[in-house]
Amino acid sequence: MREANFKTCSNIGKFYLIKILHNYPFSGNTIRKTKKKVDGVMKRNRMRRLIQQKQYAIASFVLFAAIAAMTGVYVSNRITNERQEQELVRKEQELADAAGQEEEKTSVPDYSSDPFVNATNPADQEEDLTSVSSIIKPKETEQDKQKKEQDMQTDTDDREQDQKNAADGKTAEPEKVRTEPEQKSAQDTQAHSKSAVALNFSPESDLSWPLQGDVILNYSMNQTVYFATLEQYKYNPALIIAGKVNDPVNAAATGKITDISANEETGLTVTMDLGNGYSAVYGQLKEVLYKEGATVEVGNAIGYVAEPTKYYSVEGSNLYFELLKGEEPVDPMQYMQ
Repeated sequence: MREANFKTCSNIGKFYLIKILHNYPFSGNTIRKTKKKVDGVMKRNRMRRLIQQKQYAIASFVLFAAIAAMTGVYVSNRITNERQEQELVRKEQELADAAGQEEEKTSVPDYSSDPFVNATNPADQEEDLTSVSSIIKPKETEQDKQKKEQDMQTDTDDREQDQKNAADGKTAEPEKVRTEPEQKSAQDTQAHSKSAVALNFSPESDLSWPLQGDVILNYSMNQTVYFATLEQYKYNPALIIAGKVNDPVNAAATGKITDISANEETGLTVTMDLGNGYSAVYGQLKEVLYKEGATVEVGNAIGYVAEPTKYYSVEGSNLYFELLKGEEPVDPMQYMQ
């Protein structure tokens, strides 16, 4: 349509140009030259327009190609990003599942409701963990020394008696070995026979070390200490004394057993009345040798160290030893010999 209009305009221009030339006295040669120039100009104009149209077409094609390429790159990047996000989500889910399984294996109940837990941020404590977990070696008591000397003297006397019997031609009668039930029965009988012992623990009294081991967590009710298993700071109302499984646990003071029970934190636990409102708590035990109501004298074995509960899995096997005055915890280190 546009080309037709162009041709129509060209013919009209020629008509008026020829008419004008006929009205002027030009020679035929001049008219032909002029007509030829006009044809040349018009031809160049048509070629120019044709070139411009081709340029427009090429530019449009290039533009559409660029848009298509940019769209393809955008879509490709978006698909790649979505795949990466899905992969990250999958990996995070796998890590969360693995952490959940690990937490189920070594799950520790929420301790936020414990009155001994400090509500402040552990970072604000600015405590040196090495000072919290300082190692304290228990002193050897005078009673322990006397017991060792008595054992040595007994062994010496036994050897002398054996030598004397051998010289006289006699054979020493083997001592009858008691079974564990007989030992427990004998201990119970002995304990009941001594049940009349007066319990008179006071601030001036001394405590014997119930277990020979290192103190891995000190008594601390003034400031919180770090519990590695719980991964949090909390108050500690007891001494946590390291020991090996099956190590004997002795009575720190003469007392009467008022309770033998088990709980999640301290496992099998024995509570003893020491008199005058004082009581001692022994936790993380097994194979308790006495029953409730029995009186146990200082130094006698109560039971043995057990495997640690889940509250102390990182600290390892230990004895939980707590001293109470009424319902309030007291620092046992003030009474240790």
